[in-house]
Amino acid sequence: MQTVENRFIAVIAVIYAVGIAGFMIPSLNALFMWLTPINILATFVIAWIFHKKWEFNHVLMILIIGIIGFFIELAGVKTQAIFGSYLYGKTLGAKWQGVPYLIGVNWAAMIFYTSSLLAGRIKNNLGVAFLGALIMTIYDYFLEPVAVKYDFWHWKNGIIPLQNYFVWFIVAFVMHLILNAACKPIKNRMATALLFIQMAFFLILHIYIRLF
Repeated sequence: MQTVENRFIAVIAVIYAVGIAGFMIPSLNALFMWLTPINILATFVIAWIFHKKWEFNHVLMILIIGIIGFFIELAGVKTQAIFGSYLYGKTLGAKWQGVPYLIGVNWAAMIFYTSSLLAGRIKNNLGVAFLGALIMTIYDYFLEPVAVKYDFWHWKNGIIPLQNYFVWFIVAFVMHLILNAACKPIKNRMATALLFIQMAFFLILHIYIRLF
């Protein structure tokens, strides 16, 4: 099983490497932007396929976190007061009330990936929540310029507010607390690998955008 898992990780890493090239080549941007929702869903499903121990509370809480994440984003878009003033573009696909359904999946995936990375490493729930939220905030810092350039979402006047990172940290912190209070996440090598692959993906594109 681990050999199969390693092969999947290698294939996914190659796919993301191709994706980096695709986003860097303007003529290919439209294709790779269209593929983005498929990629988000596919990687989330693959992480669960390789999950070693399914527990009802764990699955339920990840689902609930995804729903909470969606409605926080909905409130953010409607009020323009939570993360700052922003609107979603077309890249993340179908929307309800201006918010892509996939943004809830993304919140669920990020909490799942980071909690899988930290599972069993830190015993204190506050410590797990803090470190998980910190990792997610660093991830968001890499992501933001990429998201703006490729029509994931757009900030008013093109300025990413510091408020966004502060609130992102707080929301992620609370979500990790909720998850760890309700269940005990276990390690998931695939989820951990996906987290690092995605962070590398956005870091490289972040640097590319800053330089060019």
